[in-house]
Amino acid sequence: MLVGRSSRVWGGLRALRLLVLGGWLAVTLLGFIGPGLSSPYLLAYPVLLVFSAWALGVGYGVTLFVLSCVVVVALAAAQAMGLLAHAGPGSVISAAVTLLVVMAVTMVMTLVLLRAFLERYAGMRQLHSQNQLDLQAARARETDLRLLADHLPGLVFECDVQGRCLYVNQRLALFFGKPAQALLGTPMVELLGGGTVRDFTTYQSAVLRGDVVEFSMRRMAPDGVWCTVEVTLVPRQAADSARVVGWYGMIYDVTRRENVALELRDKATHDTLTGLPNRLLFHERLDHAIRNALRRKKSVAVMFIDLDNFKRINDVMGHATGDLFLREMARRITGAIRTIDTVARLGGDEFVVLAEEVDNPETAALIADKVLNALLQPMMIGQEKVSAGGSIGIAMGPQDGDTGEALLQAADAALYEAKSAGRKCYRIFNAGLSAAPETGGFSRPAAL
Repeated sequence: MLVGRSSRVWGGLRALRLLVLGGWLAVTLLGFIGPGLSSPYLLAYPVLLVFSAWALGVGYGVTLFVLSCVVVVALAAAQAMGLLAHAGPGSVISAAVTLLVVMAVTMVMTLVLLRAFLERYAGMRQLHSQNQLDLQAARARETDLRLLADHLPGLVFECDVQGRCLYVNQRLALFFGKPAQALLGTPMVELLGGGTVRDFTTYQSAVLRGDVVEFSMRRMAPDGVWCTVEVTLVPRQAADSARVVGWYGMIYDVTRRENVALELRDKATHDTLTGLPNRLLFHERLDHAIRNALRRKKSVAVMFIDLDNFKRINDVMGHATGDLFLREMARRITGAIRTIDTVARLGGDEFVVLAEEVDNPETAALIADKVLNALLQPMMIGQEKVSAGGSIGIAMGPQDGDTGEALLQAADAALYEAKSAGRKCYRIFNAGLSAAPETGGFSRPAAL
């Protein structure tokens, strides 16, 4: 193909050279058979010189200029010798010099302009070649970046100022369950869907102002599973100004990370044996409950529970049986309290109950009675019937303590009094009262 094109170009140049040479010979012939230097046809020489230099090259133009000068000198000599008609020696020399000067000036100006043109043309070709190389490099980089974007763990997209998708990577197409081409032109807010339209419009307005926006949201995946995603929007500016012409976006599905974090927090805040809240979570809930009680002028109750006979069961029947016993006691305590209350295992055979919205000690005592009755019910461990029971110390907040630590200390003091009273009973903390050794009932005056 290139050979054929070169042959056609070369054939065209040869025809053009023959045409110019034919024109030059015709002008020369007309000069010799006509009035010589007075022939108006000789004025075509400068035109032919300019055309040949521009169209056929400097070498061809210079050659034609030299031949034209020779012809002018020959015509002048022929007229001077009387071989051609002329107006006189002075006019012959004047006409010859004038024509030579015109041709020389024309040739010099043509060469100067042609050189300037060729230099500019060479610069433009070099610039064009560089632009082509830059364009090829940019396309290669774009291909590489899109290949990279298709393999990123996130969902990558590009939108115009109206929020319509200009590009989406393969992971985003898979996430929405559609081909990538089918998503182009679709407003991103429609893809996100749900109740996020108003919020996303706000984020879109912020990124169009030039801000980088980060937010998280919940949405339903095409398979019907709810997931949590983190979205980052970055403004895309015009190459020649700071004007925002669109934005890039990245969506990360962080559902697995969120689930792992929740699982780790659950392990950190719950007892592994019973599944109940542990000391850490209980203290968080207790502090929160005391703050609410102080703000709303309400009361909370803390019940410190110590199981009876656990050490004997654990030592005689083994640790596996002891673990089974603790799980059963945890289940019974949970079943005896209200749904708004919290039961936690502090360690060993120590449990604690946080009862909120308790108006008076009598209400706390009713809950403690239910817990004691649940603990007293015998349970079968293997072939042996075991009866446990427990002792409970009750403290009311914020009356007996306006901090979690103070309230637990008060409940522990009441528990000590209940155990001293013979176990299987509860006692309510009161600095000016003592407890009677009875199952249930309120404390009588004693110094705790």
